Amino acid sequence: MTNQTYWVGIDVGSTTVKIAVVNPETNELLYSDYLRHNAAQARTVQELLETAHELFGDAVFVPAVCGSGGAPIAERLGADMRMNGSCAGGTGAFIDQVAELLHVPSEEFNEMASRGEHVYEISGRCGVFAKTDIQPLLNQGVSRDDIALSTFHAIAKQTIGGLAQGMQISAPVIFEGGPLTFNPRLVEVFAERLGLGEGDIIIPEGPEIIVAYGAALSMEAMFSDKSCAYAGVESLSALSGVRIEEPGSEGAAAATPERFFADADDRQAFEARYPHTEFRPIEYARGEQVRVYLGIDAGSTTTKFVLLNEQEEVVNTYYTGNHGDPLAVIKQGLIEMRDAYAAAGVELEILGVGTTGYGEQLFARAFGADYHTVETVAHARASQKWAVDEDHPEGASFILDIGGQDMKAISLKGGVVTGIVLNEACSAGCGSFIETYARSLGIPVDQIAPLAFAAEHPSRLGSRCTVFMNSSIITEQKNGRTTEDILAGVCRSIIENVFTKVVRMSNLAQVGDRIVVQGGTFKNDAVLRALEQYTGRKVIRPPFPGEMGAIGIALLTKTHMEKRTRTAQEAGELGAGQSAASGFIGLAEIESFSYSKQPGVVCKFCTNN
Repeated sequence: MTNQTYWVGIDVGSTTVKIAVVNPETNELLYSDYLRHNAAQARTVQELLETAHELFGDAVFVPAVCGSGGAPIAERLGADMRMNGSCAGGTGAFIDQVAELLHVPSEEFNEMASRGEHVYEISGRCGVFAKTDIQPLLNQGVSRDDIALSTFHAIAKQTIGGLAQGMQISAPVIFEGGPLTFNPRLVEVFAERLGLGEGDIIIPEGPEIIVAYGAALSMEAMFSDKSCAYAGVESLSALSGVRIEEPGSEGAAAATPERFFADADDRQAFEARYPHTEFRPIEYARGEQVRVYLGIDAGSTTTKFVLLNEQEEVVNTYYTGNHGDPLAVIKQGLIEMRDAYAAAGVELEILGVGTTGYGEQLFARAFGADYHTVETVAHARASQKWAVDEDHPEGASFILDIGGQDMKAISLKGGVVTGIVLNEACSAGCGSFIETYARSLGIPVDQIAPLAFAAEHPSRLGSRCTVFMNSSIITEQKNGRTTEDILAGVCRSIIENVFTKVVRMSNLAQVGDRIVVQGGTFKNDAVLRALEQYTGRKVIRPPFPGEMGAIGIALLTKTHMEKRTRTAQEAGELGAGQSAASGFIGLAEIESFSYSKQPGVVCKFCTNN
């Protein structure tokens, strides 16, 4: 093999690196490999080339590099660069994200999808949006096999619609890349959606490295007139320490941002502005009767309820994860609350029940709610409880709500909602992302902020897709960033996502000077401090940021029931001192409440199905 020249194609993708060694005389593929780089692209390229050099001895390599992360590699190696257009990737990582949600290895995903029988609508454009679609399906009892199959259909639908953009895809169709190589059921799904017969499908040899193979073959047609500066093994040392930013990083490589606080006094002033006061339920004497309104917020990942007395004081709260079955969770919570008051000899009288959130209609039907409305209205109502005072009679000018999987920005004037903006195509940076990352490190949620505040060199992760964010985090770790630095960067990225992908305001003066923050994510002091630093404004964080939806719907229910009472009294249907009866099934009946799950039911009342 001495002095033999070989073409080498290297494809540096968003999650993997592929290499192909080709004989230029015969175009024969002599060697190939495919490795996940885990955000260490340069090191992985180095390892693959070292192995290839060992296999082919003194052969001369003429490399060509392509892929979303190829440019810095090509520059360091002195190789030719062939960029394959703008990145539309994430497909393989998308499968990884759903597999993680279902708590199954990615390697088993294809087998699960092969067992699936029913296809459900799942968003293929964003991993977090997909999670929003998948969670209700899990709640309904849909099998994980069906969700795996539905995920493949989501990928095919997104690829056909998003990449083809209306262009006709005509047979035959060649299927390439790792996800299609290792997930043959995904190829079948594409074939079903494109109406392809067996003879219309082309699966080449080594489809997972086909782009690297093509890069090698391009040497003759595209780069034959160019000299190659690649010097073999000696060139590989140039890859040491190379850091690659994927498309969409939006400045992740910029200078390290400032710390959260200039000094200890700065931090103490912040903590004085936003004290954490542990909530203690109002205690009542044995034999006392307590008249309350029950507000339930059925969120995407959590279920909350509050008891509000006639003086609009929060009597008690309940906050827990849905665990895939929100009805069972709320039933258990109501039973525990009922039994606790009974044990204390206190009688609860439920004057009215209201529901809001993702499960607004479901919970209203299940428990006989008296009033229900969308969560934006409930959040707006709750904000006024803390934003209105003598100096600010109009209350909040702007509400920012960040939940587990969604973000909402609400503009108000005089207590009236004048604008609502929600996250659309991208749901990166919501609370579930930071919680998932912290959980992977074994860090309790309540320790995220203290660790972030301890960061000496906060990471700059930018506002970007969660798939790329995961890659950036791995890169930051490999570059020596501490867990504290990365947590600080993640907390800041949440706020950057809000203002670059949701609010999109060129002038922050538009938010006004009375900002109220809500949602469980704002229990995190580091996210709150990031907002202060980004906007240059002090804000209002109510004492119950995670329960604001439940408080808002309880307040609205109180108003609704009081109006019903007045109307009935004026009509002579109720006497003085009497109240309109609630439709709630009752705490005594909650024990016997039961339900069944029926997956596969398609809503026919709008085009979204």
